[in-house]
Amino acid sequence: LRRLDCGGGYPFGTDLILFRGNAATLKILQLTLTHDLALALLRRNVFTPASHPKLKCVMLMLHSSMRSANYTDNPEIIQLIMDFGPGAAIKRISQWFIDQAPLPVFSLFGKHDNLQVLALPDMRLSLWDSMTLIKSLPLLLDLHSKAPTLDPMPAGITKRGLVKYVCSNYSPIGTRFRGWHIEDGYVGNVDGVKPFLLLALACPNFDYVAVFHFTREAFSELLEKTIDTATYKKYAPRLRRLLPHIPE
Repeated sequence: LRRLDCGGGYPFGTDLILFRGNAATLKILQLTLTHDLALALLRRNVFTPASHPKLKCVMLMLHSSMRSANYTDNPEIIQLIMDFGPGAAIKRISQWFIDQAPLPVFSLFGKHDNLQVLALPDMRLSLWDSMTLIKSLPLLLDLHSKAPTLDPMPAGITKRGLVKYVCSNYSPIGTRFRGWHIEDGYVGNVDGVKPFLLLALACPNFDYVAVFHFTREAFSELLEKTIDTATYKKYAPRLRRLLPHIPE
């Protein structure tokens, strides 16, 4: 078995029949985790970093039964879920797992040296967590999440000093990083586009932001308006690379 797609729910309760005999062949896994299924997988060592060495794509969704469970006393369970499939190039995971993890988001994927696409579709990252995350994943090409925020701001830094701060402390990072896919479709104001401009100053090959069709025109106008301000105009040739690449 090379692909297992149970995004709509695992059909056999806690019977792990679909996982038997495929540890050396499974390449794609899409799975909605219930509390009981997660425990069964972990107890039988199905979810360990070394269990499926050929996994290239891991998509883990959350069943409502997990939200009602308490993992405070068992953080290693969540960490095992986060560490599963360390060789995968693509990983999609629900925010709930990250919120339950014992480490901040930018420290959770350190074992994923091959990760190229990271999808956190229901999570809103700060720009600072995003840049630390990108820095920790040298092969990362694309990130999927809700629109990032500038808050919380770094201590002692004002919005006027953001460009200097980013250029001094983060540039260059993520030399392979190229695009951010916005999953909630809303950016809304000048502060909403600044994270992308600042990230472009840190990541030399970051050149597109994918937004929903109905927000594309407004987003492009906000980008252009902000690039033309005194703060960003100096970097206009670099920052304008974001403009023509907003997908249709």
